[in-house]
Amino acid sequence: MQEKRVHAREPVEPSIYSELLEDESFRLLRLRNGAGTDELQGQLITYRLYSAPPYEALSYVWGDAAKNGHIKCAGKDLPITPNLTAALRRLRLPSVDRLLWIDQLCINQNNLQERGKQVNMMRSIYKTAETVLVWLGPDHEQEAEHAKSLIMAINPLSSIDAEDDMIEKMMHFPADKALIEHGLPPRDNPQWDALVHLTKLPYFTRIWVIQEVSVASKVLMIWGETEFDMLAFTSAISWASRNNCAFSTDVEPAKNSKPGLDAAPFMVVNRPSGSLLQLLTRTEACQASDPRDKVYALLGLVDNRLGDVLPLPKADYTRPLARAYCDTARYIISLTQSLEVLCYNVNPNGLEEGFPSWMPRFDQGITDPWRLYEEHEACGSTIASVRGTDVEQLLLLEGIRVDEVQYADINLEEDEPPDTMSKAWKLAMETLGDQISLKSLFKDFIFVMTGGTMIDDVSAPLLANDSLLLDFLDYQISRILRALQTSPMEQPARCLRSMLEMAEIAASLLPTMDGVLDIHCKHFSSQQRIETQNQLAQCHPNASPTVIEELAKRLESLRVDNDWRRFSISFANAGEFRKFFITKKMSMGIGPQAMQPGDIICILFGGRTPFVLRPRPDSENCGFIGECYIHGWMHGEAIEKWRQGKLQSEYFTLD
Repeated sequence: MQEKRVHAREPVEPSIYSELLEDESFRLLRLRNGAGTDELQGQLITYRLYSAPPYEALSYVWGDAAKNGHIKCAGKDLPITPNLTAALRRLRLPSVDRLLWIDQLCINQNNLQERGKQVNMMRSIYKTAETVLVWLGPDHEQEAEHAKSLIMAINPLSSIDAEDDMIEKMMHFPADKALIEHGLPPRDNPQWDALVHLTKLPYFTRIWVIQEVSVASKVLMIWGETEFDMLAFTSAISWASRNNCAFSTDVEPAKNSKPGLDAAPFMVVNRPSGSLLQLLTRTEACQASDPRDKVYALLGLVDNRLGDVLPLPKADYTRPLARAYCDTARYIISLTQSLEVLCYNVNPNGLEEGFPSWMPRFDQGITDPWRLYEEHEACGSTIASVRGTDVEQLLLLEGIRVDEVQYADINLEEDEPPDTMSKAWKLAMETLGDQISLKSLFKDFIFVMTGGTMIDDVSAPLLANDSLLLDFLDYQISRILRALQTSPMEQPARCLRSMLEMAEIAASLLPTMDGVLDIHCKHFSSQQRIETQNQLAQCHPNASPTVIEELAKRLESLRVDNDWRRFSISFANAGEFRKFFITKKMSMGIGPQAMQPGDIICILFGGRTPFVLRPRPDSENCGFIGECYIHGWMHGEAIEKWRQGKLQSEYFTLD
């Protein structure tokens, strides 16, 4: 269930919402006392923030958009959501009134200007509140007391040193024996199910929650009729996160396995802070019904030490989504003097109609760029600066055009057919084979396949880092063997042969005089040798036994005991949503799947990776496609040539 914070509402009589004339003015709801099914009644009163009487602030989920409940204010019915109706009935006191701040009622949601101003005050509103009341919702299954009991049982354990925490650091829920030794009930106890269900409540998916509880001086959590302190919950969840309680009870969840705790509350209780970009990446899974709130909900948490020089963007609901996100991206670029924010949210489908091509889609879940941005320094010591344009949705950046894409049609997703890398290698051989030696070409190709992120010094000679080649060799042979074991009849002989040939090239690059390959060789057992020959025979039904035996020997001679997973992870990270390309100047690289021949490769000032741009046929503008790895341009080479006068800089207008 998603948060419902901003809605089109039924018109409300102007007399209910008087204009807030002063900057620090806000309204509080005096919730009239009552009980049972008594009609909800209240009064909206305007105060100045820092002279208001003690009040409590409600943190909750709007929930169902249908406003079939109401509260009577100033003799008129204000429609409210069912979840707020339930919260007000739970919070209403029988004999005295209660002073509350509730966004749904205290902000005139129809007034966009007021809504923006009040959202910009929300950090102060929650920070000033005597108590923040977290309404988790009704307790329909009568689980809240069970969850509270377990929270109280875990709480004393949170003071234990992390090294002495629990036990077996397995990727599954702690075993019953370990739980009991720590004074906790076994996993089958209903208390664990109750706590699991608590962590899966919609409340913890709301992006606004993070600010509301982070700045509060005191937080009381309410689930149905049960109340418990936020600090106790925080301690319990922190301990649980350190002790594998987010995992199911099985490594491979079976029908009778129990689910683990949901990860959503971990973000809430950790009280994150940092730069706006850091917060955006950490909260990418959080939900907001108004996509602008993916940014606005975080503004109160930003560590903005340059606020006097570079003020944060302000929440403004009169601005369309594109304007809000473009302003946010410009702020981040100006603050960091870096183009890192442009490396997020790769759109595999290419340019999106209706939005600027360079605008990060913060509402679609920001994704960390592959490690390229940390590993490389294509821009040298240059910095990014945002230049003004006549059109707000344009971005003007300085940079150097270094090449143009000539071939780009091989996707590199690892779950593509097993010969995907072989196809890329074949294209490299056909295009560049007469330009460079086989060994040098293969060395460069392996660098490209991992985005240059597998070794510490990509400028070092390949032979100085045998581990890279051994990892690739182990990876390639392991893929062949896995393909044979899972479905030998479906594996074309041509595919396996090309994969084997690449493995043999890698082996040939290892320094044989030192016996590196012999040291790492991993021989078949007798049974494995027989099984491999049988599988090869199924894949090559027309081959003679001698040929099959020779193929098996070739595989065994190349089988090494290294870390194929390391290469696999690097290749998967670099290849996700990427394709292999070759440029007109005969350079290899990997870039966005949306790239195509005719796109240009640029080094933009302040960008640690090169970028792919698409010239517009009907203007001087360019569309932004994404970042890329292009061999030979990742460590400031273009900047050095520019300073020597060998390359010229220009301005690129991104639309």
